[in-house]
Amino acid sequence: MTTAPVGARRRLGALLVAALVAALGLAATAPPARAATPSGDEELPAELRQRLTAAESAFRVQNYPRVIELLQPLVGHRLLRGRDEHRDVLEWLGVSQYLSGARDAARLVFTKLVQEWPRYHLDELLYPPDLVRFYEERRQDLIDLGVIEPGRDPNVKTRLVLVRELETSDVPTIAYFAPFGVGQFANDEPGKGTAIAVIQGIGLVTTAVTWFAIDGLKDSETGYVARADESKATAFNALWIAGAVLFGGSYVYSVADGLLGRRTEGRATYRYELIDVDELPPAPDLSGLRLGPSREGYGVELSLGF
Repeated sequence: MTTAPVGARRRLGALLVAALVAALGLAATAPPARAATPSGDEELPAELRQRLTAAESAFRVQNYPRVIELLQPLVGHRLLRGRDEHRDVLEWLGVSQYLSGARDAARLVFTKLVQEWPRYHLDELLYPPDLVRFYEERRQDLIDLGVIEPGRDPNVKTRLVLVRELETSDVPTIAYFAPFGVGQFANDEPGKGTAIAVIQGIGLVTTAVTWFAIDGLKDSETGYVARADESKATAFNALWIAGAVLFGGSYVYSVADGLLGRRTEGRATYRYELIDVDELPPAPDLSGLRLGPSREGYGVELSLGF
């Protein structure tokens, strides 16, 4: 029977022709591959590259709703991190949202774009002036807030870190017995120290001036104040006492207040700072940490090896 093999060959040939026609049809209708310049080491999956190509085609014909639909799920995609394709995603998506009237959504996308590429600018010849101005204003806002540094390398990743500073006082005790508010300045109380210094200065100047004034009233031969100048001498003497009391009282107060307000323990201050991730100290090595049953046969044992 020779007809069966011939029929089988015909059916096989028809299947091959149909498969070839289908392949040619798919090749003719498939979107053109994008001339990508990948910045990462691994190749992007075909489905992801096709989505990017379709989004680029829609962006070129100003089909912004289609661009938003294609690119919204790709923001922060793990395979696009650090690649030029992610920058294109954020740019096309932000522009499409802005031109579609979604200003708040565009502001969020542009914020992410500026954070990852702080030195990147939109093409002024390609986009409308109001769009470029909108992007630059958002970029300047982030610079003013200290979120980004326009001069840093965009490949250097930074992290907002809470920094704790412990300030200790090493002022010796004898320093608190110095006049003119030294103890208050040592305790980081410049306002109180300045006030005490001014009061002590007034008292010291008053005693000095009145001392020389009284001495000037004395007779050079007898060393005593003449009867006609006794009233002046009495007034100057009262001023001298007032100046001495003012200086002495403020001095005693400054010494007592300084010693009572002296810091015996460190004072911690907190602030936020943008720090390069590579400069952060490494995490502690807990490879020597062991938690398990006690070697004695009962209880739990915790050990840490260095």
